[in-house]
Amino acid sequence: MVVAGFRAFYEPRPVESEPGKPRGRFTPFGSRVFEQMESHCWQVLGDFLRERGFAAVAGPRLPIKPALVRSGLGRYGKHGVVITPEFGSMVMFGAVVTDAPLATPEADIPIRTAICPPDCRLCVDACPTNALAGDCRLDRSRCITNWLWGAPSPRELRDRQQNRLFGCAECLLACPANAAVRPRLEYPVGVDTVNDCPELLPLAEGDAAYYDASIPTFPRQAGFDAMRASAIVALGYLREPSAVETLAAALTSPDSRHRAYAAWSLGRIGGTAARAALEAALTAESDESVREEL
Repeated sequence: MVVAGFRAFYEPRPVESEPGKPRGRFTPFGSRVFEQMESHCWQVLGDFLRERGFAAVAGPRLPIKPALVRSGLGRYGKHGVVITPEFGSMVMFGAVVTDAPLATPEADIPIRTAICPPDCRLCVDACPTNALAGDCRLDRSRCITNWLWGAPSPRELRDRQQNRLFGCAECLLACPANAAVRPRLEYPVGVDTVNDCPELLPLAEGDAAYYDASIPTFPRQAGFDAMRASAIVALGYLREPSAVETLAAALTSPDSRHRAYAAWSLGRIGGTAARAALEAALTAESDESVREEL
């Protein structure tokens, strides 16, 4: 297995919300460039090996982070992300599997020993949901990024998701190893040109055309249903009054997550119309977890 890394921290392109047009946000860490750079990485590595007569299979679903630590490219930080000497943890990685004979490193590199100063807890303290313990691991059930990929968002922590639609990266932004890392301005590939703050109402309504036009390639890996769920939560976090009709319609979605999150969001917004929608949905709802939210 051959791994390689690339800096994937770009200059964000934020757009402010307007009255009646609330917006979500993507993290500027990889959202608009990861897939393109990953494919470029595969191509460079694959061509190098194939030109020398070896096989190279791109994109294996293997644990890349332990492999790149063993290769010496970086070491784990307390946040569980790999820190490199050159670009801190603002780096993403690609890999190929090959039949080329590879040298075995002589050093026995410790996988789970943090490179961070012993007394540094900035990433731990920056996590909005206390998902980090400072021992190079995280509690995935409390990780906002995991929720945005479709994992259940716990009701007691849901408001900390805020209006994020993909990625969190608060731990990376707080990490001292990234203090001097500047956004990358040039790439050897095309970068998605959409802004980092799509409108929430069309996404919560399930507008497929808007999704296709406004969501970068990498966040689409989470899937349309996960993106819609995140938009529904974001409207509740913002307590957006113009979203009541959209959220009421989401109470009839075939996806139980959408119905549950719509109930939570309507409860945060409040008002006569929101209450009426919740009461009407409660009479028809059979899923017990959604009924609890209602």
